[in-house]
Amino acid sequence: MLPPADPSPADDAGTPPRWARWWPLLVVVAGLPLVVLVVALAQRTWYPTGDLAQAELRMRSLPSHPPLVGAAGRITDAAGRQGNHPGPLMFWVTWPLYALLGRSSWAFEAATTLVNLAWLATSVWLVRKAAGVAVAAGYVAVALVLVGGFGLDGLSQPWNPWVALLPFTVLLVTTWNALDGWRWAPVVAVASGSYAIQGHVGYAPVAAPLVLASVVAPIWLARRRARRPEPGTSGDDGQVTVRLRYREAPSWVLPTASALLLGVTAWSGPIVDAVRNDPSNAQKLASNFGSPSEDPVGVVEGAKLLLRTAAPLGAWVTGGLDLHASIVPGLALLLAWAAVAAVVARRGDQPALVRLDLVLAASLAFGLFATSRIFGAAYLYVFRWAVVLAGLVVFTLLWGVATLLPRPAPGLTRRLGAAAVALLVLGSVATAVRVSRQEIPYDYSWKAEEVLAPRTAAALQPGTRYLVDWEDPVYLGGVGFGLLLDLERRGFDVGSPAPTATAVEPRRVRCPGGYDAVLTAVTGPLAIAAWKAKPDARVLAESGPSDPGFDYQATFDELQRTLAAEGTDLDPAQLERSLTLVVLSPAAPAAAHRLASRLVSEGVPTAVFLQDPAPVAGPVAHTVANEPCWK
Repeated sequence: MLPPADPSPADDAGTPPRWARWWPLLVVVAGLPLVVLVVALAQRTWYPTGDLAQAELRMRSLPSHPPLVGAAGRITDAAGRQGNHPGPLMFWVTWPLYALLGRSSWAFEAATTLVNLAWLATSVWLVRKAAGVAVAAGYVAVALVLVGGFGLDGLSQPWNPWVALLPFTVLLVTTWNALDGWRWAPVVAVASGSYAIQGHVGYAPVAAPLVLASVVAPIWLARRRARRPEPGTSGDDGQVTVRLRYREAPSWVLPTASALLLGVTAWSGPIVDAVRNDPSNAQKLASNFGSPSEDPVGVVEGAKLLLRTAAPLGAWVTGGLDLHASIVPGLALLLAWAAVAAVVARRGDQPALVRLDLVLAASLAFGLFATSRIFGAAYLYVFRWAVVLAGLVVFTLLWGVATLLPRPAPGLTRRLGAAAVALLVLGSVATAVRVSRQEIPYDYSWKAEEVLAPRTAAALQPGTRYLVDWEDPVYLGGVGFGLLLDLERRGFDVGSPAPTATAVEPRRVRCPGGYDAVLTAVTGPLAIAAWKAKPDARVLAESGPSDPGFDYQATFDELQRTLAAEGTDLDPAQLERSLTLVVLSPAAPAAAHRLASRLVSEGVPTAVFLQDPAPVAGPVAHTVANEPCWK
């Protein structure tokens, strides 16, 4: 049941038609939206904040201080210490492009997009390798929908759950090729699987079994072929001699050894971290998931989450997900896919499609286990890999239906092919326009940073050591992280307090006595007023809502009245500190959620204050979380 190397339709001589040799154009069609996005982003100004600022701080640590672990996450060990995602590959792989393009924030966006382009191109090549050009064209159509769903955010923003999406796609189609015996599948699987898992630990339950399958399957198939008897010859005594073809057995040795070497290299950062640090990040991850702080959601709720992402026109198309939406559309899609897959398997004339269906079925089973173990708030980013599975389920369903339909006449086939090519090109252009016109997300914080950072920098003195701190319950320190990044980029000697060690790396932590002045980003009009009343604090910069016509105070007062009418009576200071909680709480009244979201998205006023440091009593500490902090 092994298909030929290129199962494209062949002419009478058995060679692929000339049009099949133009398959690299499919890569161009698929990649055009990402290339256009890189150019469009070069025309814009962007100030990373929050997690994105933390990511660029790690990029700036290379090459002299390479990060050993991934981004800081919602990970806490039994002792309450924050942990990181498994590994630093997203930084290591992206850094050469980042450095080449000028080490700016745009360079980080562009480098992230270009790495995603490489993964996307690899996936197109692998689909063509497994099933031919016609099927690869169908895959490109589905990939364009996925890319449109990812949007500017998922394609260019260096947020760790996003950067794992396309490597995970590559892993799926690599496993598909591995089941066909492709001997180099282990190398590609280790590369793509490591990238995805290191980016976000939520990919591990689905990606790790696929990597294992991609390593084992080519070895098993090669050994099986090697033991297949060759036809023998009959001797004088009438006996038939059978020779075993062991000469093929070594074909898997070099790829497997290469995959092992690549795996050790890819995971060298976490390995070094495990040797150097106690507790290591691996120990924190084991503690977090081995003893979760809350009960997992369970199989039933996990299945509902998967079904909601599997809606035919759901998250894989739109990029968003209503976690309370109906499960019926997703259930209908999966039932239709399973029915068509069963018919195709029974016919036995589409082995490549059957293999991909098996990969997806196994991945959905692993995915159900993963979603059933979610604890805490179930945001889409925790299991974003599910949108890729949904897209590929739609792809294989359409492919399966196409194989069951009567084959059209040759003339009609050519016309349909020409129409399909035209639609692909049109879809590529439309997707490019769609993603390149989208706004850079989280503008409520980065636009505030655009105002605050230059004004703050203009008021600072070169040669002075600054501690960057924040009082920011609204954006969870987002503006503070962005300010730290911007000032470091401008050449100032800056660091942050010990509790931020996991987020900014311990080397950026400053000990008491290790700085000459303190910068504090304060969010909220009431908090700003209280800081302005401090005799030792001087305001350096202020920002307000991004829309000058937005009446912040009137909206805030309306929110307070709405909550009071529902039985939640908060004074103004309490409410100011609780805006994000109202946005995130599923129990918040719809009107309150809308008003709080408007306040947060328009931009809560923020100010930066300068103070002298508090006097240091006694000896100065020189370690933070078993790491040196800089005096």
